[in-house]
Amino acid sequence: MKKKTTEDLVTERPDATKLAALPRFPITVVLNNVRSLENVGLIFRLCDALRVEKLYLTGITGYPPMGETDPRTTNIQEHALNQITKTGIKLVPFVNWEYREDILTVLSGLKDEGFMIVALEQTDQSQDYREFNYQFPVALVLGHERTGVDDQILELSDGIVDIPMYGAGNSLNVATTLGIVGYELISRLK
Repeated sequence: MKKKTTEDLVTERPDATKLAALPRFPITVVLNNVRSLENVGLIFRLCDALRVEKLYLTGITGYPPMGETDPRTTNIQEHALNQITKTGIKLVPFVNWEYREDILTVLSGLKDEGFMIVALEQTDQSQDYREFNYQFPVALVLGHERTGVDDQILELSDGIVDIPMYGAGNSLNVATTLGIVGYELISRLK
């Protein structure tokens, strides 16, 4: 056994042209009111690793610069890019993403396109993420780090899943949650 070096891993990675030609999995990720730019960066990294179709950033969720249409001041755009890139490891260009202020418009549009809306949240009616019957294409909704997914969004969802907690902690980081559920979905597709 030989541990792979960074050089080995970089050599194995497809170039940008090959990567763009690879099919994407029928998974869309929707973030709502995620405060931490570091979490947003990690989610970009996961969306690249999972080759999701699209990432929507909504509400107060920070987002990378959008060019001339970006309403934010230059210093806020630069700060967002620096923080997101720090944990996203320069993968933003490889993720199909869009910022939209209103999540309900995004979710309604996805429902109209035939997406199953699944919220990742702890409620008294949540199902274990491993036992839920996902229908593809699926949109995974993740919310604010402390207050979670808004009730109005939960009501609009086709399902609500959570991850069992076996220790003293009562929840996982939002990016960690996406990683666990995202890889479960891909294992089902394969």
